[in-house]
Amino acid sequence: MTTRRGFLEAAAASCAGAALTALPFVAGAKESKDKLATQDLGGGLAFITGAGANVLAFGSAQGALLFDGGMRATSKALLQLAPAAVGAKKVHTLVNTHWHPEQTGSNEALGKQGARIIAHENTRLWLARKSIVVDWAPKPFLALPKAALPNKSFYTTEALDFGGQIIALGHLGQAHTDGDLYAYLPKANVLVAGGVVSSAGWPLMDWQTGGWIGGLVGALDRLLKIANDGTKVVPADGPIIGRRELQSQRDMYFQIFDRLVKQLTKGMGPDEAYQSGPAREFEAQWGDSKAFVLASFRSLWGHYAPDA
Repeated sequence: MTTRRGFLEAAAASCAGAALTALPFVAGAKESKDKLATQDLGGGLAFITGAGANVLAFGSAQGALLFDGGMRATSKALLQLAPAAVGAKKVHTLVNTHWHPEQTGSNEALGKQGARIIAHENTRLWLARKSIVVDWAPKPFLALPKAALPNKSFYTTEALDFGGQIIALGHLGQAHTDGDLYAYLPKANVLVAGGVVSSAGWPLMDWQTGGWIGGLVGALDRLLKIANDGTKVVPADGPIIGRRELQSQRDMYFQIFDRLVKQLTKGMGPDEAYQSGPAREFEAQWGDSKAFVLASFRSLWGHYAPDA
């Protein structure tokens, strides 16, 4: 994620080779045209950009632990750079924060190498699904090969013992998908937030795979309970932020959520709701809100109008 424009280029190579073209979302599946770059966070941690989504690497005697694996097109370069950046010889463990192709592009390569791949159970199920059809991609996403599927999954929380410390993993509920998870590294005070947080534009509201705007607010509430004033929050897109920015995002999304619920209960449709400007005052900072608002409105249907 490099700009706040309303249209992003999609992946040239994605899950099982599903080719994507321009997508109408500010933060979502896209092809990375940036070169990979690393930022040393200390304590054996490196923040890597340019892989299609942010990647956090942590090194130990076991090898490297990656939080998200970038796009398939950048996987080869990432799997060379990331271990070297944290003083490891190879990747030992990969955590998928959700199922999207910019998080799971290294699954196949690492799975074939025998790496441990951890995800929420809903993420594993999506990646094994024969076909995923979503309105933000022109072609279905096909199931990943068996070797690329997460080989360890959980439902609520998981304590990951790695590199001499216990890393907390937790499900964020139905947020921007239904398989979003966070990772908190207490020694470094780093919180990996995945696709629930973007600091470079509106996040992708993937309502067709379980995301919804009320859940997005709830997920941010949970992250705020974990974070403190010194926490480095790693979003899926954009630069690292702090708790103050996390709180601002939560407040913004709650306002939009509250307005959309009122519009839905008045009988408005998605386009009418967008025309009312529920996110207008935030566009100067976050860009065109149309795609986010339309998807967020549709995400309410299953919760407030299940018979619609």
